[in-house]
Amino acid sequence: MVFKSLSFIKDEIERTDKLIRQIGYNGEITFRPPFGKRLLFLPYYLSKNQRDTILLSIEPETYPGIASDSTNIVNYITDNIESGSIILLHVMYESRIESLNAIEGIITSIKEQGYTFVTISELLDSRLIETSK
Repeated sequence: MVFKSLSFIKDEIERTDKLIRQIGYNGEITFRPPFGKRLLFLPYYLSKNQRDTILLSIEPETYPGIASDSTNIVNYITDNIESGSIILLHVMYESRIESLNAIEGIITSIKEQGYTFVTISELLDSRLIETSK
């Protein structure tokens, strides 16, 4: 959504929200900008429509040396986790098999450190994360 027109952004977000509602979701719809990029009209639209912008804080797939090995992914997340962290993994893609393979180790390691897993909505409710409006 970088360098897109305000009308494109509005249409894209509102169409997506409509689809989310059509499948039965009734809660607050949060928004994570693609690639975490917020330039020009996107921040304006989100602010005018009082939409929370959710950003990630741990993205091991960004680093090829980490993303290529599930143990490295687990270690990276374990070393960088803190209260309110948002981890981004694209486990649905075949090219990200190491991320998928890391899930069990991530869960075990994080739980051993005393952390729990919650949804973004639960994080927002507990004010553990900051949002950008």
